[in-house]
Parts: sequence; structure tokens; C-alpha cells
Amino acid sequence: MATYRKVIPVNPLLNEKGEFVSLKHYIDKPIKPNSFAHADPGRSDYGKEYKLSYSVSTKLELAAIGGVETNMGSTTFIHDSIIYRLSRHPIENGSDIIKGTWWGYGMRLKVTVKNAQFGVQAKWLSVAAAAQLGYLDAEFEIESIGLADTELFSLLPAPTDLNLSTYKEILAAGDKIRAYAHGSDPAGVIYKPLRIIVDLPDEESFDPLADDKALIFVYQQVSDRKKLRDARQKALKSNINPELVSRFYKEVFTIVSDDEKPSRAQRDEAQDWLEA
Repeated sequence: MATYRKVIPVNPLLNEKGEFVSLKHYIDKPIKPNSFAHADPGRSDYGKEYKLSYSVSTKLELAAIGGVETNMGSTTFIHDSIIYRLSRHPIENGSDIIKGTWWGYGMRLKVTVKNAQFGVQAKWLSVAAAAQLGYLDAEFEIESIGLADTELFSLLPAPTDLNLSTYKEILAAGDKIRAYAHGSDPAGVIYKPLRIIVDLPDEESFDPLADDKALIFVYQQVSDRKKLRDARQKALKSNINPELVSRFYKEVFTIVSDDEKPSRAQRDEAQDWLEA
């Protein structure tokens, strides 16, 4: 299977062993960033956006950023304004999933969009305007990463509502942070793992919707109060992986027995999710 190389943002939190907390359930083998000790001596700056949509994302992307909204129809936008140094994997074609890590500090804007009215496309250039006009629900947070210098910290925008004006002010604050730190690292900054370079299956040969289809199918079956055994049999006829059905019955509704019938409360929960 062909692969392609991609850079994705990651939650910088590490556990006491130096492993990514947000990736601990992705695969059995713990995943660590490439060592900062091997990072390039040169510093670069980055100020661009990343769009994460559950319906078209791989499980790795969902896990990496951590804490994002994972309901169908929701979209998370991330804008990183950072100073970084790149640490590469010492073996170019090694078996480790992470081929490089961007260690850095700066500001991260995270916007989660949901409940968009029919016909409204969630895009970076229009999300603030659509939120201001009430065409979608947008929740956002501004995160400072690795910043300790008081003067640098003061460049962060104050808490505010998301609209066209404040959106521009937030992005301008990111530009100021990168400009302030462009010459050399200010006192007290701490480099954190902010983005990773990974090899992912070729998009043409990889079905990113497999889990999504199975999840929707499970909600439909639970809304009809179908037993797990019956749902698995119907999944086979519908060309849906029955193992995914068992997984979601367990993870979402804590149903593990083939003969257990979803409760009325679970039926109501499934119907509310499908109608949301």
C-alpha cells in the first residue's frame, strides 16, 4: 500500500515517560516525539491553519490533537502561530510511525464548529462571519504553549467573543508573538512537541469513512433497540465490518453481550444523536 507524508498538529502533553498522552490509546506501542536533543539548530516560524473534520479524518489525526469534538458534522479548525525547531527520525525509512517532530512554542487558536445551518460550509475564511450571524455554533479557545516570558505572554489576546473583528485580532496576536521571538528565544520559553510528521496510507487506497459508517449504523441499530447479535448479522449484509459494530456497541453503549437489548434510555440517546 502506498503512503504519503503529512504534518498534523498534536496535543503537546507528555506523560512521565515522555509519551504523547493523546496517542496512548492509538496503538499498543507507546508513541514518543523525536528527541529535542536532535532538533535542527536553526529556528523557523509557522503561522497557518489546519482543518480537522471527523467525517474525513483518520483515527491518528483525531487522537493526535486530543479533546476535539468527535461528533459527525463537527469541524475543528486549528491555527498555530509558533516558533519551532524540527527533530527528524534518525532512520529515514524506519518503522516508527513518527518521522519528525516540530518542537516549538507560541499560540494555538482552536475553533470547533457544529450545528451549521443547511448550506453553510465551515471554512476558515467564513467561520467567524457565520458565527457572528448565527448560522453555526462556534466554540473556541486560545492556548499559550511554552510561553513564560511576561512581555511575550502579554501579547496574547484577552478573552472575547468570536466575530470578524476579534478573529483578525487573534491572528494578529499570533503574528506579533512570532515577530517578537524571531531574533532569538525569549527568556523562559519551553519547547513543546506541537506537530508531528507521519506516513499515512495513500488517500486513494484508504477508506477514512469506515469507522464513521459503522458508528452511524450502530446508532441506527440502537435506536431500533436491536441486539448486538442481530446488528452484527445485518452489518455483514450491509458490507459493514461487524467487529466495528461490536466495538461501538461496547464503547458507546457499554453493551458486550450478544443477547443484550439496548434499553429505552439508550434508544432515546441514539435517536437524539441521529437527529442532532
